[in-house]
Amino acid sequence: MNAFNTIIYILAAICIVTGLNDFVGGIGGLRSLGANLSDTGFADPVTDNVIRFFAGIWIGVGILFIQFLRDLERYKPAMITLMGIVFLGGIGRIISIIQYGMPESPAGAAVITVGLVVEVGLMPILTWWLASRKQKFDSKYKSLDQ
Repeated sequence: MNAFNTIIYILAAICIVTGLNDFVGGIGGLRSLGANLSDTGFADPVTDNVIRFFAGIWIGVGILFIQFLRDLERYKPAMITLMGIVFLGGIGRIISIIQYGMPESPAGAAVITVGLVVEVGLMPILTWWLASRKQKFDSKYKSLDQ
């Protein structure tokens, strides 16, 4: 297994594990990260519903990372798109930080900082790495392109 695949498998595992945590724990699980809500806020059905919805999508991102690695040549454009979607999520984090700042809790700040590093820092590097990889299909049928 090459380094690219190893990194993607690790990121997929993180997506699935953190997604499952939020899917099962809902908004109440964010207490441990220092979410600053009243007891009523932690019981808000709309906010909890949205957290669990996006957790399900996050689990799906992890599953898609794994699925796309199974046949990277076939799914290369989809993998690049998926990494772009994760990058876009990082831009959302930046907007949130500009609007509301970083959390006061060390755990919350650490989670957001690591997320930003991966989403806005690592995703463009992985996208470039994947986009610059020559596909076997390209070289195998090169004569058809001429």
